This record gives sequence, C-alpha cells and structure tokens, in this order.
Amino acid sequence: MTADAASAPRGPAALTARPVLSGTLVRIEALEQRHLPDLLRIAFAHPDEFRLTSTPADAAAADKYFGTVFAQRDAGHAYPVAILDASGKVVGTSRLSEIDFRHLRCELGFSWYDPATFRTGVNIESKLLLLRFAFEALGMHRVQIHTDTRNVRSQKAILALGARFEGVLRRHQVAKDGYVRDTMVYGITDLDWPEVEQHLRGRLARRVEARVA
Repeated sequence: MTADAASAPRGPAALTARPVLSGTLVRIEALEQRHLPDLLRIAFAHPDEFRLTSTPADAAAADKYFGTVFAQRDAGHAYPVAILDASGKVVGTSRLSEIDFRHLRCELGFSWYDPATFRTGVNIESKLLLLRFAFEALGMHRVQIHTDTRNVRSQKAILALGARFEGVLRRHQVAKDGYVRDTMVYGITDLDWPEVEQHLRGRLARRVEARVA
C-alpha cells in the first residue's frame, strides 16, 4: 500500500471525499452534471444495447433516472461514477448503491458503456477499481450484483468477474418495458476479494497486452 493509499479516507468519509480512481485504461470520477450529456449521447444512440437494463431511453426517463441517482448519492446511499478512457472521453457509468455501513454491504451495478469499449478491458478495469474501492476504502463485507434473467450477456460478464451465483428473486421488480422480471443474484465477499482481485488483474493484463500487440 502506498503512503497516499494509507492516508486516504476510509468508510463513510471515502464517499464524501469522492476520490478519482485511476487505472491503465480508465479514470473513474464521481458522477457530476457535466458528465451527463456524453452519457446520454451513448444511451440514446444505442437503445437496443441497453434494452434489458435500466439505462434511460429518452430525455424524460433520463431526468427521472439521474434525479434518483443524485438524491441517493446525497443521502449517502450510493456512489455513482463516470468512466473516462485514457484520452479523457466519457465512455460509461457505473454505481455502488444500497450502501449500508451497519452491515457493510452494497450493490455494484447500473453499468453502461459505449459499445465501442466492449471487449477492450474497460469494463474489467472499471469493476476492478470499483470493487477495490468498495472492499478496501469503504470496508464492505459483501458486494452484490443483480441482473435480469433475460440478460444473458450480463450474466456471463458477472460470472467472468469472479462473482458467485446465489439464486433468483422471482418477480422481483418491474423493468422499464413493463415486464415483471426475475432477478439473478450474485455476490463477492471480502473473503473472496483477494482471489477475485488477482483474477481481474490477470484478465486486465491480457486485455492490455492484446491492445499493444
């Protein structure tokens, strides 16, 4: 651990500090209004990519979506972020939500990226940095990940992170298309984290090497 990491805020203070999380491929910043135009351009340009997610598909849905995001952040229950590539371009967003410092648990999700970043390592490094923040800065015991049972691509991506499938919540919530969805639940605990971190670092290294080759 570096001196800077050792002196960084921990627990609830880490949320209000809103640190920048930097990697090789991405820079993760606390979400601000200035990031929204770029995110909405991505969302509106690729509606079919995000059909099975909560990603807003029009301006009215976006106002409601981000109004809720910022309200949850201000209440200390969420940490939404913007994901920028190495050039500083906004390429996606993600979020730690349902943050509970009594039981030291949260959820990781609401992730959407420019399709141009698919299979480039951007998602891998983003999840690596956010999971490290959750376990090492916030001190979480558990990070949970949800997805729609219809979203097979998301299920594969979650398992590839090293998360464990834990079950299905039947008729769990109403999706944006009105469908009453079943939700697949995955989890990573602090006991899993060292192995998951090494796994993700290995996957990321291979992606970076492939980009250079």
